[in-house]
Formats: sequence, structure tokens, C-alpha cells
Amino acid sequence: MGRSDVAVADARPSQYYEFSAITIKKRSLALFFLRLPVFVPFIFMARPWLELNPKATLTLVEADVLGSAGIFCLFVALSITPLITLTGAQWIAPLRRWYGIWFAVIGLADTTTAAITTDFAGGVFGRLAGHTFLLTGLFIITLAFPVLATANTPAQRKLGKYWKRLQRMTYVIWFFAVMHLLLLDGFKPFGADDGDGMPIFHQRFYQAIAISVPLIILRLPPVRRWITEQRAEGRQWLVWMTFAPLAVSSTWMLRASVAVYACTLSIGPISQSSRST
Repeated sequence: MGRSDVAVADARPSQYYEFSAITIKKRSLALFFLRLPVFVPFIFMARPWLELNPKATLTLVEADVLGSAGIFCLFVALSITPLITLTGAQWIAPLRRWYGIWFAVIGLADTTTAAITTDFAGGVFGRLAGHTFLLTGLFIITLAFPVLATANTPAQRKLGKYWKRLQRMTYVIWFFAVMHLLLLDGFKPFGADDGDGMPIFHQRFYQAIAISVPLIILRLPPVRRWITEQRAEGRQWLVWMTFAPLAVSSTWMLRASVAVYACTLSIGPISQSSRST
């Protein structure tokens, strides 16, 4: 081996390390930007909070902004494990805890604001549990609080095997979140006869179902094993071809829900008078 060969061999580790460093930086940067959406609802709510409910602004919009943001964070957190299963991209795993924590934080902010500002009769209790959809929302936050309190490494070490069992409470929260949207929105559009007769494209309950179905399927042990085997054998294309229809439907409904949320922010909130379940 000549001097030039030695120089090339010595240069390879350095080049590989630099490439790895760039990759790590790219992933860290990507994670940074992927974490930012959780702050959007606080930007919208900052002025009403600071101005102490001028002209009943908090009363009218807090549920639409904070409630929708909380559901968004929940589904993003629930999507991380299926995405890792499909792609093997373990580097996105921190987003699961991040969005799970902010789901609980936004939910607590929503509950606190609602308890003070909404117009439901019966005082604080009536504002939090005076209707079935309010009661399910309160139950969700009650369940989310211990999950939030233990979403850290010291708690994981102290609780041991019980930590994972406690974190599985997320699936119960998932179920009640869908039920909350059903009780809130119902099967028909708000205004019934005044709607366009196509609630399945606009109701958040149907959107939640469309997003949940692929996430449930991708969590089934036989499905996860099959995907892992196909990826190990280099047949990632077969995985994508198999699950593309589910991904398309879920993505389309997620885009529809974002559009509904954006319209709510731009043209005004859903009337509370229609929420009488």
C-alpha cells in the first residue's frame, strides 16, 4: 500500500464523520421546525387572554382554537409510531412525546379558559360538565393529567414496568376524543337544513374516524410484523403500494380538517347555541 492509499484510507473516517454530522444537524433542524406548530394556537389566543375577554372573544373562539389544536396534537402524537413502522425513521420518535405533552398542555389551557369564560349555565361545573360533550372533554383532561405528569425520564425510571401501562392510557384518551367530537358535532352539519347535506366531508367526527382507521391498522401486530419483514427484504415499494390508499384517504381528511379549522379562524366560530347535546 502506497502513501496515497494510506492518505485515502485515513481520509475516509473523517469524511464519513462530517457526513454524519451534517445528517444529524439536518435531522435536528427538521425536528425543530416540526415542533413549532404547537405554538400556533397560543399566538391566536394571546391577545384575547391579555385583553381579558373583550367583547366575549374568549367565549366565542377558545373552544374552536384550543380544542382543534388539542385534537391536532393528539393525532400527530398517535401518528408517529405508525410512521416509524412504515419508514423506519426512528429519528422522529421525540415528536411523539413532544406532541403528547402539548396535547395535554393545550387541553388544560382550554379547560381553564372554558371554566372562566363560556356562557353555559350552572357556573364552573356547568361550563365543564353541563353537557355530554363537555363531560367527555373533562374526562379526557382528567386522564391526560397523569400521562402528562409522568412523560419524563425520571418518572419512567421510577415507575418501571408500570410506566408503559400508564402511558397506554393514551388509547383511552383517543377513544374519548373521538366520542367527544361525535357528541359535539353529531352526524349532521350544524344548522341541519342550512348545511350542504355533506357532513361526512366537514364534520370533525368523520375526519377523526378517517384518520384513526389507518393508525389502528398500522398498530396491529400482524401488520407491523409484515411491514418489518417486507422492509427487511428490500420490498418497501410493496408496503407503500399496500398502504397508499389508506394514506391518501387519511391525508385528504386531515387536509379537510385543517381547512375547516382555518375557516373557523377567518370567518368566526361555531355557535355555542348549536352545541346542545
